[in-house]
Amino acid sequence: MLAWKTNHNLSSRIFGWATSLLLLLGLIVPTYAQEDIEQLGAHLKEATGEELVQKLGANDFDVREAAEAEILTRGEEIVSLVEAACKSPDPEVRIRANDIYRQLSIRLRDERFERFLSMDKKTDLPGWKRFKEQHGDSPANRKLYVEMLRQEWELLVALEDQPHLIDYLFYQRANKMRGNFQFPNQGQGVSEGSAAAMFHAASQKDVRITQPAMEQMRFLMATPQLSGSLQDPENNKPLLSVFDHWLRANIEMGRFTSEMRFVVLATCMREHLPSGVILARKMLDDRSNPLRVEEFTQFNVGIDSDQQMMYAMLALAKLGSREDLKILKPFLDDETAIDAHLGITDRFTTQLRDVALLASIKLMGEEPKDYGFSRLATDPSFLYNVRSIGFLSQEERTAAFEKWEQSRKEETEPKPDESTAETK
Repeated sequence: MLAWKTNHNLSSRIFGWATSLLLLLGLIVPTYAQEDIEQLGAHLKEATGEELVQKLGANDFDVREAAEAEILTRGEEIVSLVEAACKSPDPEVRIRANDIYRQLSIRLRDERFERFLSMDKKTDLPGWKRFKEQHGDSPANRKLYVEMLRQEWELLVALEDQPHLIDYLFYQRANKMRGNFQFPNQGQGVSEGSAAAMFHAASQKDVRITQPAMEQMRFLMATPQLSGSLQDPENNKPLLSVFDHWLRANIEMGRFTSEMRFVVLATCMREHLPSGVILARKMLDDRSNPLRVEEFTQFNVGIDSDQQMMYAMLALAKLGSREDLKILKPFLDDETAIDAHLGITDRFTTQLRDVALLASIKLMGEEPKDYGFSRLATDPSFLYNVRSIGFLSQEERTAAFEKWEQSRKEETEPKPDESTAETK
């Protein structure tokens, strides 16, 4: 028993000496009691930003932890100090500062977003001035812009601060979205915020968007997420505004190739977007003074300039109004044959003027079959199946156009009762 006590006392002394030695060498850091930690936290609340950042490298672990916790409660005034500490030669300070900077940035940005969404006029966001000038200020527009920043912060900040980088960033993001679309199980899809940010960036006149980058937009417009957002009647107004601005700006700047124009037109027709009328009118107007209209492949067939005119006319029939009749009128005399490209039999023929007539009849609210379009079949995207537009004989075609002319003539002639009233 005495031997056990002697050994126990000796072990306790050895442990005490070892602990003292380790403390002396700095290999064991003393910890604070809970009460001491609370007092330390209260003390650090009075510390300056510089003092807090310095304590990230303190010898005591609890001091470093308390300093980090206090920094995370501070505001914008401490961000620059933490950012500078991210380059500290002390690895402990550098690691902590980087983690703090990330957490602090996220919290402050979220708080900023909340103030912005509450319509606080004093709270600004990167690029908001430009967006507001183009689309207006409303709760819905602010909500969309916050989502754009959440998804594409780097792109939208570069749009304001480093516009020369936009083409590169735009291509990289669009290419990634393309991958998400082609391999949905490996990606996260395309959010409304990302789509809106891409359209917004690509519609600015003061940035350069090369053709390879712009062509990537074809895949963005094919994503089901974008289709769903554009078709949401309760929330689609801000996104439609961004899409319309993108469409108008790129038509004006001539950034669309013939294939890109067709893809955009097809998207507008599929999604019932009124802005497709703008593009259709431009395509038909270019028929008068075409610079160069390339042929391309869609739906596994070649689409030439004449067929592009056909689809533009169908877009007016589906999305346009009677105001577009004057745009279609010159094409009522265009006998260009397009049936060969559509794989139609020799007996059933299609001319460009047939499509112009069909579109005009539709805009007038009349029934195409009353004019001899006996084989006409509907199409959910393009209104009518293009292979069903035409006539079995020249006699049928002539009769259809004569009936159209007679109908228009009757519209302009005064009715008998009107003539009598004027005479009286």
